[in-house]
Amino acid sequence: MQQLTANSPETRRVVPLVILKVSRVSRISLGLSTLLLCACGSAPDDENLVRFVFAPDAIVRYMEDTGIIEKYERQYGKRIDFIETWDEAAFFAGGHAERASTGDYEVPAMMRESDDEFVIFGIYNLGRVPIWVKTDSPYQSVADLRGKTFGVTGPLSSAMIWAVMLAETEGIDLTIGTDEFDIIVNSHFALSELLRSGDIEGGIIIAEAVVPQFTSGEIRLLYDVGGTWEDYRDHFDPARAHKGVPGNIFLARREWFDSHPEEVEFFLAMWEEALQAWRENQEDIIRRYPEEFGLDPASENFEAERQAMTRYTIEHDWLPDSVYLDE
Repeated sequence: MQQLTANSPETRRVVPLVILKVSRVSRISLGLSTLLLCACGSAPDDENLVRFVFAPDAIVRYMEDTGIIEKYERQYGKRIDFIETWDEAAFFAGGHAERASTGDYEVPAMMRESDDEFVIFGIYNLGRVPIWVKTDSPYQSVADLRGKTFGVTGPLSSAMIWAVMLAETEGIDLTIGTDEFDIIVNSHFALSELLRSGDIEGGIIIAEAVVPQFTSGEIRLLYDVGGTWEDYRDHFDPARAHKGVPGNIFLARREWFDSHPEEVEFFLAMWEEALQAWRENQEDIIRRYPEEFGLDPASENFEAERQAMTRYTIEHDWLPDSVYLDE
C-alpha cells in the first residue's frame, strides 16, 4: 500500500490519500484506521466533460441553482455532467462516469471485480446514520437490546461500521446472522414503520425516514449521536482531532486521476465552496429542497417537521469540514 498525504494547501488539492493494487489485497476487511481503494473498468475520456455519479443530494441542487457549478466551469473551462442514481457504485463500476461519490464500504467488494487501480481523492460526507429507539423504552445502549428485534438495511453501510465499533465498546455481535439479536433487514422507510409499530425495538435508520416520529418526540437517538462519525469521536478520538468516520468518498480511476490534475482541482475547489455554502445556508437549503430531507410540504405538520430537521442537521451535521484529505 502506498500512502500519499498532502503537506500544504498548494499540493493537497490534487493528492490522493491512499492507492491500492488489487493483487495486494485479495482478502480485505474494513477497519477504522484505513481507507481502502477499489478497482474496476475504465471510462471513455473526454477532455472537456467530466461525468460525476452520485445519489440524490440537496447540495448538488443548490450548487446548480445558485451558480456555483457555472462559476467553476467558466473558471476552469470544463463541463461537469451530474448523473443522479441510487446505485452509483454499480454505475461507476460499469465505466459510465469518471468520478463517483460512493460509500467507502463499497470499495472492497468493487476491488474484487477488476484489476484496475482507483484513488480516493476527497471526502463527501460522514457516517451519519444513527440508532433510534422509542422514547419511552428503557434502552440506553445496544447491549440493553440483546435478545430483542433490531433493524438494519443490510450487512454493509452504517450497519457494518456500527457493528465494528460496538464490538469494541460493548462486546456485542450486531452482524447479520448473530444469535444475540433478532435482526430484521429492510429499507430505511420500512424500518421506520416497524419501529413506530413496535415490530422492532431499535434500528439503524436515516433521519429522513423518521422525521415525523422524532418531531413528535415518539423516538430518540441512542447515545445522543447522529451517526457513526459522532460515536467514533466520543469513543475512539478523545482529543476530537478527527472528524470521521467517512460515509461517502470521491473516487476515480488512477489512470484518469493522474492524467487530469486540472479536472481534479476544478472539482474539489467547486465542492469546497459548496461546503462553505452549506455552513452558511443550512436552513435555506432545507427550505428550498425539503424532499431531500424527508419532508413532505403537504403534511399538516410540515413547518414543525422542517424546524425539527433543521435543528437536527445543525446539531449532527454530517458534512466534513473540508473536501480535501489530509494526514
